[in-house]
Amino acid sequence: MFIQHKQLKSLNIPAGKVSHLHSSSSSLQLSFAEYSPQLCQAYLLQISGGDKVLVVVAFYLAESQCSIFFVPQFGEVPHKDAEKVYEEGYSFIESMGFDLTETDYHLLSEKKKQSYWAVLPIRQPPAEKAAKVTVPVQKATKVAVPAEKIEPDLKKLRSRSLESLGNLFASM
Repeated sequence: MFIQHKQLKSLNIPAGKVSHLHSSSSSLQLSFAEYSPQLCQAYLLQISGGDKVLVVVAFYLAESQCSIFFVPQFGEVPHKDAEKVYEEGYSFIESMGFDLTETDYHLLSEKKKQSYWAVLPIRQPPAEKAAKVTVPVQKATKVAVPAEKIEPDLKKLRSRSLESLGNLFASM
């Protein structure tokens, strides 16, 4: 069973510590507590350190530009139990609808591992949240707007919406 590790915000570890890495082949829309529903990517990692292994499930939230991490409830495991826990992590991610792809990370040279690892979004610290700007609320007044002025705005909005929908279907 995997539980959310709320203190972990990014994986700031050396590339050489990651012994296996799977990633989702596409993004899915998910909703996590405290975040609006948004497109996410999933990652499954095996991090080795000494005689123990930690399996990590990570989700990168595109809109919020942050990561959410899950770890086994019992934490690190001996190498002999790592494969079983990794398979549980794989099943956990697939149960959310993701298809995972083997990255062959473990077969890369040290230099290629470092460059690959450096650009992964789960390695990056979360984006700074924009400062909230408060705008004074003014009393609403009714203003009559002629239909001729509204019509072009609606046409622009419809056109933009159809274009966005087309882009969405093209990306699938």
